[in-house]
Amino acid sequence: MSKLYAIGDLHLSFASDKPMDVFGSEWANHHRRIEDQWRSIVGKDDVVFIPGDISWALKLEDAVPDLEWIRELPGTKVFLKGNHDLWWNSVSRLRNLWPGEMLFIQNDSLVMGEGASAVALTGSRGWLTPQDKNYTATADEKIYKRELGRLRLALESARKSGAPRIIAAMHYQPTGGGRESEFTQMFTEFGVETVIYGHLHGRDAYKKGIQGTIGGVRYLLVSADYIAFRPQLITEL
Repeated sequence: MSKLYAIGDLHLSFASDKPMDVFGSEWANHHRRIEDQWRSIVGKDDVVFIPGDISWALKLEDAVPDLEWIRELPGTKVFLKGNHDLWWNSVSRLRNLWPGEMLFIQNDSLVMGEGASAVALTGSRGWLTPQDKNYTATADEKIYKRELGRLRLALESARKSGAPRIIAAMHYQPTGGGRESEFTQMFTEFGVETVIYGHLHGRDAYKKGIQGTIGGVRYLLVSADYIAFRPQLITEL
């Protein structure tokens, strides 16, 4: 039986000089740590869900070395866009580059596995929520509402797929304060089993992330540094 893993915020930069250890010693040679641990646990029939901040590149041609590096690792990879993925402009173009090996979600979903264990993978980037102390209506309300609409489209696609389970991803944390937001309410509405997310880095930031079960939905923070650069097992497929 295959397995679903998740790891976010790879922050690769093979085509540019963007060392991540400026953000802490734990990031030194982080791509080697990711590769070593990925190869030790992920099999060729497994799936790895990557919820954003994949590459520092600004253009797709500069992101290709990073994406090719990921492609060489075991398993099928499923990607969601993060706030730093400025190279991600045309999802149709991305889908044509590595069909079947590298899968990209944008306002839709895809089904992995078969029968009772099949899972619809879906999600949206997200944004700061009104519960976040840094949220301002002037700067954030329009984007926040747009992301709510995109998430609903994605979840409706997952529901229509007929898969018995839905696992969703966001790049941003689902709520920036407290335990609920319109994002979390939507996940409960659609009967989502698990939500994974990234974006948060460092001990102080980790505390902003919700974990555990809320409204019947399990929430997991899978930023690469938070999970010690080791893909986290989510479920069997």
